[in-house]
Amino acid sequence: MKKIITALMAVLLLAAMTAAGASLGGTSADPLVTRDYLDRNFTAPLAESLKTRAEERLQTAYDLAAAPYGGQNAAYSYTQGQERFDLAPGGTVTVAFGGSVTPLTDGIVLTVESGEVIDVLAGTAVSSGAALAANRRYFATEDTVAVYTASAGGALMLDGPYLAGSGVEKPVYADVSPGDWYASQAKYARDMRLFRDWDKSLFRPLGSITRAEIVYAMWRAAGSPATDYKAPFPDMTEDWYIPAANWAVSLNILRGTGNGKMEPDTLLNRNTIVTMLFRAAQAMGKSTEGRAELTGYVDAALVPDWADAEMRWAVANGVIVGTAVDKLEPLGLVDRAQTATLLQRMYG
Repeated sequence: MKKIITALMAVLLLAAMTAAGASLGGTSADPLVTRDYLDRNFTAPLAESLKTRAEERLQTAYDLAAAPYGGQNAAYSYTQGQERFDLAPGGTVTVAFGGSVTPLTDGIVLTVESGEVIDVLAGTAVSSGAALAANRRYFATEDTVAVYTASAGGALMLDGPYLAGSGVEKPVYADVSPGDWYASQAKYARDMRLFRDWDKSLFRPLGSITRAEIVYAMWRAAGSPATDYKAPFPDMTEDWYIPAANWAVSLNILRGTGNGKMEPDTLLNRNTIVTMLFRAAQAMGKSTEGRAELTGYVDAALVPDWADAEMRWAVANGVIVGTAVDKLEPLGLVDRAQTATLLQRMYG
């Protein structure tokens, strides 16, 4: 349908442009108005206007033609280009004519209610009831209604018209799956806009964070409170974290590094984050009771005196746990998934 309408519009557009050229061309004997002048000032703008009008009419005609099959004017939702959807166990997605599905996990079962679904790679129709292979694209032909069901849960890429059943949602981030241990923390991080790039497509759960990023995340988790305090660090140079740093210093959550500087770009380790969380708990009026013995950890000597009480508090209260039965890794870097987890516990 769209190809036919496109061809008709192209013919109309060509005819209009030819007529415009004939009427504006003038003659080579006319020394006052050249063909180049007319082309630049009249023919090209007119052609662009005609093209725009043709495209608008084409889109209107296509929407009306596609509506019975789940087009943009129908009850179906519509996605331009492939987007990822996560399906809980039993989750279903119904796809209509013009839509395609690429399973990202094995075991998604196809039910064809009408029409045909084509395996794009093989060029053959797929039988109703078939379990689809991951990473192959399946296209719904004309008059097709196809239902994709993930009995044990799954994920797929989808474009075109669709109806999402129960247990179907777009992922918070493309690199976070429903089964990941940090899935709820990633959603919390996005909802609270903990990280400066919260609106990007990737969560980057294993990405390390800096001192500037942690005070920004803590400030966002606390509700972005305002303060008139001005922190005294000369190396606070970027506007995005300065309000957060001022707030953190005013509550004694953030201190200098001993050289009169904030060092915003220094990566955060586990010693530092437990001290900041301890001070945040104090600022919030939460209990900071409890101290665990660290003698069972082979790397306890790497906890400096300035973080000793805070680390023992964190271990005693389950704020932080060892990376192994006998290891704390106090000098290990803190990643984004861990940060979101700790702040959700503290402020969520």
